[in-house]
Amino acid sequence: MIGLLALALPVLTTSTSAAGPARQCHQAPPSGTKVPRAVPPARALAWLQEVPMDPVSAPRDRTDVLLEAVVGVSRGLDLETVLHRIVEAAVDLVDARYGALGLLGADNRIARFLTVGMSDDEVAAIGPYPTGRGVLGEMIRHPVPLRLRDLSAHVASVGFPAHHPPMRTFVGMPLRVHGSPFGNLYLTDKRGGGEFTAEDERVLEALAASASVAVENARLYDVARLRERWARANDRISRHVLAGSSPHDVLTLIASEAREVADADVTVTAVPDPITGRLVLQSAAGLDAETQVGSVLAADGTFATLTLRTGVLMVTDDATADERASLELDLPGPLGPLAVWPLGQPGSARGVLAAGRIRGRMPFSSVVVEALGAFAAQAAVALELAEGRADAERVTLLRDRERIARDLHDLAIQRLYATGLALQRVARGASPEIAAQLGRTVDEVDETISLVRTTIYRLQSGEQPAGAGARRVGLRSRVITEVDATAAALGFTARLRFEGAVDTLVTPDVAEHVVAVLREALSNIARHAHASRAEVRLAVGEDVVLTVSDDGVGIPEGATRSGLLNLARRAAESGGVLLVTPVNPDAVQTGTRLEWRVPVSQDESPEP
Repeated sequence: MIGLLALALPVLTTSTSAAGPARQCHQAPPSGTKVPRAVPPARALAWLQEVPMDPVSAPRDRTDVLLEAVVGVSRGLDLETVLHRIVEAAVDLVDARYGALGLLGADNRIARFLTVGMSDDEVAAIGPYPTGRGVLGEMIRHPVPLRLRDLSAHVASVGFPAHHPPMRTFVGMPLRVHGSPFGNLYLTDKRGGGEFTAEDERVLEALAASASVAVENARLYDVARLRERWARANDRISRHVLAGSSPHDVLTLIASEAREVADADVTVTAVPDPITGRLVLQSAAGLDAETQVGSVLAADGTFATLTLRTGVLMVTDDATADERASLELDLPGPLGPLAVWPLGQPGSARGVLAAGRIRGRMPFSSVVVEALGAFAAQAAVALELAEGRADAERVTLLRDRERIARDLHDLAIQRLYATGLALQRVARGASPEIAAQLGRTVDEVDETISLVRTTIYRLQSGEQPAGAGARRVGLRSRVITEVDATAAALGFTARLRFEGAVDTLVTPDVAEHVVAVLREALSNIARHAHASRAEVRLAVGEDVVLTVSDDGVGIPEGATRSGLLNLARRAAESGGVLLVTPVNPDAVQTGTRLEWRVPVSQDESPEP
């Protein structure tokens, strides 16, 4: 116990060196009290016992309170727990009504704000946490203890936001690790109506010294645990990559492992569509983001698209307030800390990996950023290997086609030709009836030779079967193109989401219907709905289901529905139905939901 206190007490100093007009509250200790700038550990307890105690501000022996605080702060290795104990101990030590700890981010602004003394409802009513203005910013700019009789009288004071409880007296203490500031303690409103004293300030200095040791230990423990999780996750991902798992499986695993390693609330991966270049959500973990897999992200203005375009890591402590970009996902709560990594090198990024935490949580440390950067590199390798395997399969396919074409030409055609000649020789000596039958057979052999030669040509040139030309561009890309094309007419870009094997299960005829129905539905929204938001969902399972919804005025009674009748006719031709319903029947603007549903046809081969 004495040893823990000794760690804290050597930094106890007076504050008279900081005295001045703005810091006139830094009072010297009572007359006759000798306070050296560095208190030897052996005299620590004796010195504290010599400091006169104010019966109002210290109803019990302050030595015991400080010892309890030091032990409480030093107990445990979880950083979040340690930080909360520091604030609680500080409030108890100086008998304050309110306490807070502001952690500094990379930009030297408050990135995390922990409070004691206010309920969750009171904190929510105040609004966003402070970032470092006013008196709080003064302590960031000048990291020395600060004690005030009246917060509002300080030259740096900017007042309180609405719904903030009144606060008058104040004492602030910088927190350091290895000599560098990492945050500040803020205590306000001493109970009983008195002021914070010089003794309060010095006791907080002792707590701050102990807190720095506890925080550093907790940080080292967190780093050790993170690196252990990192090693395990790295091993699992590497085995999947080397085993030749599909890119989708690898990206799903990476999103899951990244969330655990980074202690993130949500992680996602997205890769660009090969035709349109729009980012499509490939995998997600946390905050029910899994339900949004298949969504197409906005073409510009998001953290993901900026990272993909620049190939440079983006990190922010508050994604909601960051002016550089916006967040595309629909999540239960606002995100604070967010980091987005490119999958690959600048100029050749194959996608992005993003990890976020709910607003109010700790920013990502440099170790977390490094670990997930390694995951992003593994994801890029997985995508590149998959592309290499696809190229190798295409080369193998071409070689097989060339071999088949050669065998057909050298063997099958020659044998068919010889068979035809033999039949012709037999026909010369046969009866007229038999000769006619043999002549028809020879004609069929000639037609077969012609078909084989056509097949050989297609195999050698890589031409796809007749009618497949329209399917070279997948339905997914065609739908994205249609949505982008209507953005100007709508005044916004409709949200887009895919579910299921859109490019492989939808036949060409149905694909043409889907594109036509989507074009008509978006055109109706642009011309008649007066909407500010629209969403497109294409799902493929047992049925092909296209859903287009908006928040517009709805379809008035008696309106001409010739366009909808055409869409219903298209559905009926494919054995399906069209449903048109209001989104919110009780709202002023009911909106419209159009659902076009047809069964997946089994008669035609799927798209390649």
